[in-house]
Amino acid sequence: MSGTSRRAFLARSLALGVSAPALASMLAACTGDDDEGFGDAQTPEHVSDGTPFKGRIVVAPLQNPPKAAQLALTRAYRKHQPDVEIVWQTKDYSDSRDYERWLNTQLSSNRIGPDIVTSTYAPDFRGYVNLNQYRAQENPYTGQDWEKDYQFALYRELNSRGQRDLLGSDGLHLLWYYNKEIFAQAKVSPPTTWNAVIDVCKKLKAAGHVPLSTNFDYILPGWIASIYFDQYHTAWASATRAQPGDWNWNSDLDGDFDYDANDPLLHAKYTYSAQRFYQALKDQTLRFDTPAMVELITNVIRVFPQYSNGDFFAYTDQYLPFLQGQAAMLVDGSWSLTLLAKDMEGLTAARAKKLGIQQKPVRKFEWDVFEFPAMEGPLVQSRPRSPEGTTGYYLSVVDKDRSHTAMVMDFLMFWMSKPGYSEFLQGTAAANELAPAGPPMVNGIEYPRDVQDLLGKFQQKGVVGPTYGSFWVNGAGGRSTQAFQGLFTDVLQRRIDPQEYATNLQKSLENNFADILRTEGLTEDEVANPARRPGSV
Repeated sequence: MSGTSRRAFLARSLALGVSAPALASMLAACTGDDDEGFGDAQTPEHVSDGTPFKGRIVVAPLQNPPKAAQLALTRAYRKHQPDVEIVWQTKDYSDSRDYERWLNTQLSSNRIGPDIVTSTYAPDFRGYVNLNQYRAQENPYTGQDWEKDYQFALYRELNSRGQRDLLGSDGLHLLWYYNKEIFAQAKVSPPTTWNAVIDVCKKLKAAGHVPLSTNFDYILPGWIASIYFDQYHTAWASATRAQPGDWNWNSDLDGDFDYDANDPLLHAKYTYSAQRFYQALKDQTLRFDTPAMVELITNVIRVFPQYSNGDFFAYTDQYLPFLQGQAAMLVDGSWSLTLLAKDMEGLTAARAKKLGIQQKPVRKFEWDVFEFPAMEGPLVQSRPRSPEGTTGYYLSVVDKDRSHTAMVMDFLMFWMSKPGYSEFLQGTAAANELAPAGPPMVNGIEYPRDVQDLLGKFQQKGVVGPTYGSFWVNGAGGRSTQAFQGLFTDVLQRRIDPQEYATNLQKSLENNFADILRTEGLTEDEVANPARRPGSV
């Protein structure tokens, strides 16, 4: 994963429950004045009365589609709406921070230009359209409710106000990749347990291979930290979920909650309450200086960093060493399923430049994937849950005047349904850039057989991770992030042992707790009263 794709995933990682808690993205939504529950489909907005639209739509998400895809979608839409001009204000950003700066400047203007953007790079902006208001609206291009065209129900990706302000075009799943040829040479098999991971890594290293390509930027502190913390702390879900009377209680969802540690969908079946999370940390109902934490970190340091790539602590693109046959295993998202196949067929000049390598053939090798291996022991509470979410093209709509927003929503409904998305994909294929990051979120889409086979290596189930999953490593921002990540680095580099780590982590939490609440936009009174909607939301 590289460049903007990586940054885009980081921005959406909260949807997978694998990033540090941040109130702006994590607080469960309010029920509102209309008695609709957290994340429920809301009263549909009216898109069109059949009158043709006339105007200009500026499309400016982070991702830059191929020109052929832009043109194909534009032409297809204008067959229905010939008086609507579609302007693509996209480009390849070398760093997503450039897009973030550009977007925030645009949204602070008195006259906002772009209509379709990627909201995760300006999460504090309050003027996005709540797309849930349109999911039950009839799509004029399919004759059915939009939620039958796009899989709204698969993931409940909501902002702090309980609104869905962004759609992703593809589904996402996290996987372990392995080089079958290297595994055969070392006489090892894909591991299914953490102890087996350690054994496989030892044998691979002894055979002269880098066992595992990862990084300290987001794979270990984000994905791995969250998945295995959940294995040891599954029961935290009961302490952090909304309760009757809480401002974000959803009777339909939370009223039916039944705790089952082994339910893969556990964390999708309740409303997370940041106030109850911090309340439990403050009264020490939830703690980090426990035998479970010691065992968890002991397992982690049996693999990292000694079996990872040598530049583990400096950010590197973990994909490239695996592609070039320099590492035997890779932890990555489902986007690499199609990228690996495509890159091995031959690198274009543009692709080689993006990877930062010379344009020359990549040596092909057989590879496959496996799910996250399970840590085992008496303190483990559940099987590992590999969180899912959306990826691909991230699309949000800036709310302007009613008639203009109706026009933009009409275009988005066309794009994110079979009539428009199929044309968009045909243009992408014509540009030889068809490499979906996962199964389509748009219903009725069929990829070529080779792509279907690749994406068929896993199944989307709607699994999400706990929102607090990587808090223990990443904190909440500010001083807590520096402190927590510093301790994590110390234990990885053996400056402290696992018991010292757990003890110091608990002390650091207590010492930084007031700063954490300030960073999260919470007051102590709000934490003590989950029935009160925080003023920052």
